[in-house]
Amino acid sequence: EYPESGRFTCGGYPFELLSQQMDDVLGDGGVLKQVVQPGEGPPVPQNASVLIRYSGFLEYSDHPFETNANIKYPQMMKLGRDVTLAGLELGLLTMKKGEFSRFLFQPQYAYGEMGCPPIIPAAAMVLYEVQILDFLDSGQVDDFVTLSLEEQHTAPLSTLLEVVNTLRSFGNRCFNQSRHDNAKDRYKQVNLLVCQSKKKHLFLYSCVLFLQYF
Repeated sequence: EYPESGRFTCGGYPFELLSQQMDDVLGDGGVLKQVVQPGEGPPVPQNASVLIRYSGFLEYSDHPFETNANIKYPQMMKLGRDVTLAGLELGLLTMKKGEFSRFLFQPQYAYGEMGCPPIIPAAAMVLYEVQILDFLDSGQVDDFVTLSLEEQHTAPLSTLLEVVNTLRSFGNRCFNQSRHDNAKDRYKQVNLLVCQSKKKHLFLYSCVLFLQYF
């Protein structure tokens, strides 16, 4: 679960003090990181879809200017599309499942020299506290679903099976974690691919996969 409110939050502290406990991710001082609660497994891959809880703070403020920490079932976010802050995306690629980390982003990796008035001042450094709940290595899935129906129908059966299995496995993980909305979305994707497919063995294969789970 996401750490209890205020348990790890460092909003309100001077950024200079926080930076002394952080590592330089890129070597230019633009993205600093402190691992508060380690995760496990491999780091988030490129082009992944991530399920995260996050809060963003300005210096000396203990109230986040943006957060989803109070949302029971946060939405899946696609790297390179839904995650628009450069520093945050770079930071996520260093994280593992279950990890809770704190980042400081210089303006060039955050909101730039202009800021985002009236919320973010010009040339502002920002603090983000982030936890990776889960992620889906969705590069192959995303590439497949953007194909036309004809291209999907002519794709190798092995590719189709890998896509279906990835979606099913992630749906099962979400279901086991009581994230039923996220599970439902993944199962709907599987069902759509199965219904659209002309591969005569795919439907049978998918039924076997679901029977194995349930």
